[in-house]
Amino acid sequence: MTKQIEDRRSAKRRPYREGRRRYPRVRLSLQGFYTSDDRALFLSSRNVNLRGVFVPTTVPDGIGSRAILHIEAPGSAAMLKIPARVVWSNEDPQKGPLGMGLRFEGLSGWRLKRIASLLIKRAGLGALSTAKIRF
Repeated sequence: MTKQIEDRRSAKRRPYREGRRRYPRVRLSLQGFYTSDDRALFLSSRNVNLRGVFVPTTVPDGIGSRAILHIEAPGSAAMLKIPARVVWSNEDPQKGPLGMGLRFEGLSGWRLKRIASLLIKRAGLGALSTAKIRF
């Protein structure tokens, strides 16, 4: 039995829809702090990927709000400081989990490597299965 190899480089991309992500979610426990112009929160999240994190809270910041995440990195004495932006939020418990989705901004160099290593340690290389990372 011979498998046909399909060249998908020329195929058009389908529009984004819920459940289709470039980087898979990883159930990784992160602890730290979330600070924005409006608030400071203790960060305890278990939903992380290479692009961002879900922050559970009953009163999320508005979409577009900028924030700084200070994350405890296991095996490191210093906290990882990551700029982020709120890309979606939910205040209605009937629509899903309360909280906000943050996209990491300006992740490059050692910060990107550190997040990638945390995800790989927790979920293996599958956490970066479609990632195109240049180190």
